[in-house]
Parts: sequence; C-alpha cells; structure tokens
Amino acid sequence: MGVSDSEDPQECPLCAEDAPIELPAYETWLQCDVCEEWYHGICVGLLATECERIDKFHCKKCVEKHGPSSYKGPELRRSSRQHSSVDYTMLNEGQPATFNQYLLRLDGHEFMDDEFEHLDDGHEVTVEWLRSRDTNDPFVVESAQGLGMEMPESKITVAEIADIMGRETSVSVMDVLTQEELSDWTLGSWAQYFGSTDRRRILNVISLEVTDTPLGDKIRRPRVVDEVDLVERYWPAAKRKPNKYPRVKTYCLMSVENAYTDFHVDFSATWVYYHVLSGEKVFYLVPPTPSNMRKFESWSKSPEQAVSLFAESVRQCFKVHVAAGQTLFIPAGWIHAVFTPADTIVIGGNFLVLQSLNTHIGTYKLEARTHVPVRYRFPFFLKLCRYMVELLARKWCKMDQRAKTKWTLSELEGAFVLAAFLEARVAADEHEPSEARALGDLESLRVHAVNLLQLTGAELGLRMTPDEWANRELQLREGCHFRWIRPGMSQGSLLLAARPRRLRAAGESGVTGRSIIKIRKKTAERSAPQKLTKLVRGRPSSSTPSNDNDDDDNDNLLSALRSGRAKNSQSSESDDSMGDSGSDASDVSSGESDGSDAGSSDSDDFVVSDSDDGYGRRPKRRKSVQTSDLSKRSASHALPPNNRPKNARQRIAERLKIKL
Repeated sequence: MGVSDSEDPQECPLCAEDAPIELPAYETWLQCDVCEEWYHGICVGLLATECERIDKFHCKKCVEKHGPSSYKGPELRRSSRQHSSVDYTMLNEGQPATFNQYLLRLDGHEFMDDEFEHLDDGHEVTVEWLRSRDTNDPFVVESAQGLGMEMPESKITVAEIADIMGRETSVSVMDVLTQEELSDWTLGSWAQYFGSTDRRRILNVISLEVTDTPLGDKIRRPRVVDEVDLVERYWPAAKRKPNKYPRVKTYCLMSVENAYTDFHVDFSATWVYYHVLSGEKVFYLVPPTPSNMRKFESWSKSPEQAVSLFAESVRQCFKVHVAAGQTLFIPAGWIHAVFTPADTIVIGGNFLVLQSLNTHIGTYKLEARTHVPVRYRFPFFLKLCRYMVELLARKWCKMDQRAKTKWTLSELEGAFVLAAFLEARVAADEHEPSEARALGDLESLRVHAVNLLQLTGAELGLRMTPDEWANRELQLREGCHFRWIRPGMSQGSLLLAARPRRLRAAGESGVTGRSIIKIRKKTAERSAPQKLTKLVRGRPSSSTPSNDNDDDDNDNLLSALRSGRAKNSQSSESDDSMGDSGSDASDVSSGESDGSDAGSSDSDDFVVSDSDDGYGRRPKRRKSVQTSDLSKRSASHALPPNNRPKNARQRIAERLKIKL
C-alpha cells in the first residue's frame, strides 16, 4: 500500500467535480496494492489515522477477487451502516456533511411524552420492589438519596478525570457523524478536545470502563444493582481474575453538546443505569415488543439506516429528559437512542437480572444471528450461564415447596429458558474452541440443565392450567424472548402478548390453538369492560321457539333498544312520523324473511348478540344473500329516501309497539 502526502496533483476516480480538494482532508492518498490506482482516503471512507494502520489496501473493484484490506494490528470497530454521500459545501464550511440530519429527524418527529414512573428518592428501589413490579417500563429516580451509591462530585471536569485516570490512558472515541470508533486517542487529547471551542467534528466517549481504576475507586453503583446483578451472585469469587470475568459494572460517559448515539440495544439486552453528574441527556425509548424487535433487526441491516429514524417505523417511542442529579434505569431489551443537549458527564453501568434472563438470552441469540463480533457482546456470557445452571440445579434439588413458591413467574421462566438454552448448546454437533472452553464438561452440564428444566417446568406447570403451560412451554423453547409488560396485565394477557408469530399463524385445531382461545376468553371475562348489546339480523336458531323464552327475549330486546337509541334517535323519530306511508316498504323488507323462512315468526328473524363496538355503529348483516333476494334488495335501494324500509330496531319497535 502506498500512502502519499505529496502536493503533486493526482486524479482520484471517486472525486466529485466540485470536490474541495484543497481542504486538509484531501491531503491523504491511498494506492491500491492490486490495480495501483490512487484514491483520496476520505473518498473511500477512511480517516487519516486509519490509513496509517492499513497494511495492504484493496479498492472496491479489487475486493471481490483479492479480499478486503488488511490492517496492522486489530481492525477498528466500524459500523455496518451505509453512509450517505458527502455534502462538499458543508465540508468547505467546516461542518460535517450529514450530522445535522440527526437533529432534523429528531426535531421533525413527534415523540410520546414521558409516562414512566418518577420516584422522589431511592429508598423505595429495593430487590423486592423490582421483583414485584407489574411492568418492565423504565423509571427515573429524582434524587440519589436512598440509592446507596457513591459518585464523584457533580462539578468534576473532564480534565480532572484525565488527571485521575492518567492522561496517557487510551480511550475509545466515537465519531457522531459515522457512528464509528476512532483510534489513537488518549484521555489527555480527549480532555483537550472537550475543553476547546473548535468542535467541527462532534465526538463522544461512551465506553470508558473504570472498574478497578483510581476513578472507579471513587464510585459505588446503586445498592440494588449489586444485589440483583447475576455476575455478583453467581460468578465464583475465586475465579474473578483480571480480564477473566465480565467487567461492565461502571462506565464514565463524556459527551459534548449535540452528541448523539443512534438507536441500539445494549449487549445481551442488559439492564442499564445512568446517573447524570452534570449536564443533561435526552433518551428516546422504544418498548421491546416482538414486532419492534423484528423491525429493529431489519432496520439495523438496511442501507437506509443512515438516513432514516427508527422511531418512524414503530408506534410508540417515548422521550425522557434526565437532568443533573437524576438516575434513569432502563430494563432489559429496550431499544433506545441518546441525545446530548449540553456538555454532559454520566456515570452508568450494565447488569444482568434473573427475571429478565429470557430477554438476555434472546438478545444473545439475535447477536449471533446477525454476526455481531464477539468483542462487542457481553463478555464471558456462556461461562456465566454455565455457572448459573450448575448452582441453580443444586439449589433447586434441595429447595422445599415453600421456597419455590417465593420465585416469581418471570424468574421461573428465566431459569427454564436458561436450562433449555444450554441443553440445546450442549446437544450441538460441533463447538468452536472458545465455546467448548466456556461450556466445560459437556456431560455434567447436560445433567444439570436437564434437572433444572424438570424442576422449574414442574413448578411452572403448577402456576398455570395444563393448556396454558403447554402453550407457554412451547413459546419458551421456541424462542419467545421479548414482550412489553404494562401495569395491570393479567396472566392470560401476558401469555397472549408473548405468543410467537409462527404460533399465531398455526391452525386452531391443535392444543396450542385451543389453549389460546381459552386464555383469550378467560382474559376477556376478567378484564374486558361491559359489552354493548346489539341487535344483529340473522337466521333464527329454531323455527318454533318455546314460549317460555319469549318473555326473556322481549326483555333483552327492550334493553337493547333503549341502550342503543342514542345514535338512531333522530332517524327513528323521522321514520315513525312517516305513519302508514312506510308500511309498504316495511312489507317489502319483511318479505325477505317470509320468502326464505316461511315457518318462522317475524320476531324470530332477529337474534341478540354481543359486540365489542362501543360506538353504536350499525350492525353487520349476518344473513347470507340468496339469489332470490337480490331483486328485492336492489328494488329497496332504488326507492326514494322517504320510502326506504326501516332498519332492524325500528321494525322490532313497531312489532313490540314501542316508540324509541
């Protein structure tokens, strides 16, 4: 590869005619090692610092035959999104070409207001409170008092953080324009950029992990986080060696004004806490419904990602402001973007929770399907799952029934999904070396997984009806990992909300279909509001109804007529005022039933049915159209408005001698 900083003019085949090649960004050239063609580094999407790390450069037309370019050392993290073309006018003015598109899209979209829970302080945020919540919505703690955490002073500066950590400490910096990682940055150079006024490029630091550092010693995360974190609970203390266990506990985020992180899900859908030391953050939160997760996966792979706002493709996206001193907790699986309206310093961290283990494993599978590099997933996730299965299986073998009943339904499902997940991984035909090391003794792990499956499955079966558990077990095994739990949802609603798409498309002849119908009916009986009774035209159930039911039927008709008269009061009064002039039309209409159901009485030609429609809409006709009726119907529609037949309510009212 050739890299040239020569002032001699060279022609780049990718340059636009109006490209401002006199700018410093165009001083770096790259020569393809195959075709020996010269290109501007910026024209092939490479920064000057990245060009220096390339060992062999292959242009786009040579990549297919000779493979991608190779780097000296590890390759930089690069986004998979396709970027929009460069606006050279904006570049000439010193402003990134496509950055303002983020602001324009955010300002142009109408987000839903913050409707999440806001707590005055952290005294209420305990383990039992988290376990008993009837929702997986985010929540905000207004004051850090009661959370049991320790934080640096709110007036701490980026320069002071650099001094505490060491100015030569390497730091990963993100370019907001490209959402890609920049190399060769230290905390010293970052502090210099943060304190300067020259911010032509908007940069962001969001992945500085400070555990076991001088800054980390000054930080203690919220007490409840330490108590529920699966790493703290299940990773053996004797095996917590440096760089040999997950270190995602504490991060220091430093963002300049107008910094933006596009929509994403944290690795393995971990829970996240954000405590704003200074400044302000704006979060855009999308619920983790199965539909939203499918849309997010499709959007992440789409070339339109760089020029589209994910919030435009979903029904609900909430906007939440987090000011200095406040702490935001985001549960597992929530898709979110973050905007910084002012220079901000945040302390946050990631943690796994037992009741969200179903979602954690589902996201791990999603990352594997989309080929997310291992270094960007939750570290040592498989090994943590192995430790959990071994400890939980031993614990459940010794647990009495009273202790089992203390487990919540979501915790039981999490343990069941964990065991099913590892059972499937052990049964795989082949294992990569890293996976084999993480899983350890496969036969021993399989025994633990099977035991945990049986024990948790038996307890789940006691919490549900047989049909409900048969349906839910299939969901958990098939990969139903995402759902949005709203306050007040019943168990039946939870099962329906979590139903996978392929199960919804299945026929209703099987056990799954029948159980879903039963759950739906049971949920409707428990939580549905009182339905509006309507009259619907249809065939009589019997040609000779019994006299004992006539009075009851008339009472039902009377109540239906009175309850639904609001919408049709004007039309019924005008029709009643017609007198005998409308009798011929009424006879024409009633002739439909006389011709097809000669043995039925007039009052039997209508049945009472329930409808969820609470707006008084005209009921649909259930009676099938016969060939002999077409001429009569067309004739009735051809009549003038004053001579048209009366509707069902009016005709029944006439027969019962009732005026609406």
